[in-house]
Amino acid sequence: MEKNCFKSKIWISVVALLVAMPIFVVAFSWALPEHELWAHFSENILSDLISSTLILLLGVGVGVTLLGTVLAYLVVMVEFPGRKWLEWALFLPFAIPAYVLAFVYLGVFDYSGYAQVWMRETLGIPGFDIRAGSWAIILMFVLVFYPYVYMMTRASFKRQKINMIEAGRLLGASPIRVFFKVSLPLARPAVAAGLLVTLMETLADFGVVSLFNYDTFTTAIYSAWGDFRSIEVAAQLASLLVLVAFFLIYFEKKARGQAKYYSANMANKKPYHATGIKGWLISLFVFGVFMLSFAMPMLQLVIWGWSSVADEWSAKYIDLIASTSILTITAALITIAFATILALPGRCKQTSVWLQSVIRLATLGYALPGSVMAVGLLYGINQISIINIHFGGESINHIIYGSIALLLFAYVSRFMAIAYSSIEASAQQIKPVFTQSARLLGASRMRLIWQVYLPMMTPGILAGGLLVAVDVMKELPATYLLRPFGWDTLAIQTYELSAEGLFERAAIPALIMVVFGALLMSVFQVLDKKSSKSA
Repeated sequence: MEKNCFKSKIWISVVALLVAMPIFVVAFSWALPEHELWAHFSENILSDLISSTLILLLGVGVGVTLLGTVLAYLVVMVEFPGRKWLEWALFLPFAIPAYVLAFVYLGVFDYSGYAQVWMRETLGIPGFDIRAGSWAIILMFVLVFYPYVYMMTRASFKRQKINMIEAGRLLGASPIRVFFKVSLPLARPAVAAGLLVTLMETLADFGVVSLFNYDTFTTAIYSAWGDFRSIEVAAQLASLLVLVAFFLIYFEKKARGQAKYYSANMANKKPYHATGIKGWLISLFVFGVFMLSFAMPMLQLVIWGWSSVADEWSAKYIDLIASTSILTITAALITIAFATILALPGRCKQTSVWLQSVIRLATLGYALPGSVMAVGLLYGINQISIINIHFGGESINHIIYGSIALLLFAYVSRFMAIAYSSIEASAQQIKPVFTQSARLLGASRMRLIWQVYLPMMTPGILAGGLLVAVDVMKELPATYLLRPFGWDTLAIQTYELSAEGLFERAAIPALIMVVFGALLMSVFQVLDKKSSKSA
């Protein structure tokens, strides 16, 4: 037993530390402090960066928690007109990259956009600056990130037994009281997990905050790197984001506590039935969220794309689709393979503080902006080359720079948290009795993995792979900096056109990405339904 535990610790530690390598590179940057530049940052912009970042995190956190939880509760617990198709439709905003939603809303609602022009000329309403303040950017993030909370909380509500809710109703509790006293406390770990991913995405975003001219820690990282040419300070600022992410993960783990969530799906029967005007009001609210977060932006992209497809479409889009597909599929497969190794149940992992620590460390890369992830990797490889040359060897820069392997490594390190969270959730639902029975029958560790663990973890593995694929497809900064020469993707094409204000032309690659993402989310929904029926 001790020998098997030792081997397990070695394999898990190697995988986790390899994935977490960019974190160590970022931390190593503090060995070369830039005192003058840090003095400039602290005196002029650091306090504003902290306050604006905290305002953004607070606004987005409250928004996605309220919206995602309420939507999940309504589609699971309440029967209302259109519930079945809206339950699926609410996943679709996950397919829209945040920067695509941002440029659509800017193109429509900016001062020169046709919405404001119509309001001024027809209704006499004075114009407004959509970039002023923080409300608009918070709204963008809430609309594009609420599916994280919705997806995880919906799954938690589905696992709650209906007899607990009916008992509350029989005791005379109102639906709202049952929600706050029964359903919400049981779903709190799922809400916290979805909120964690949302806040890490918000911390790492650059596209939306740059479009809205909103300064955060992420824009400061770009400024330190692009304006001041200091990779060290950029990496040091990024390490502060990693520290914030570490505390977010710690508090989420504390909120979950020792609770376990085995499969106990709710029956198809809904506890509440909203009929008449109440049902239609609920349907209107849910449909309104879907319209703002997916249908309206999609319609605008179609309008822009239709007007420019004749001039914009060419054979290069076949290459863009092929490059995007190859990177997406390969990165997803590698990421779920590593995440599965880390998430496999095992007595050693449960009792080892070391293994738990390195696994958590491996998931912190999600808090790193893609550009800093890229800079960290390039910086680390450059340092290895310097050491190698010092001892009489040759530089490895020409071998690693601009390689597919380096780009895939960045994807794996960046999106490990998503795959691991999904696969670990499935692993936690494996009842200990299955493991105990297999061991009593003399099953080896490998046989236990192949015949018990992996089949029961398949829904989480597939879901994690699909979610990683969607995120890899949307990833922009790391792809832009690390891709091989000539390996442009749909995300890069969208960014380059929208950065020049060519929204109509940018709609073509953006539409392809959204359709591709929507198809992946549709597959995810089908798998989710199958796993719910089989559980």
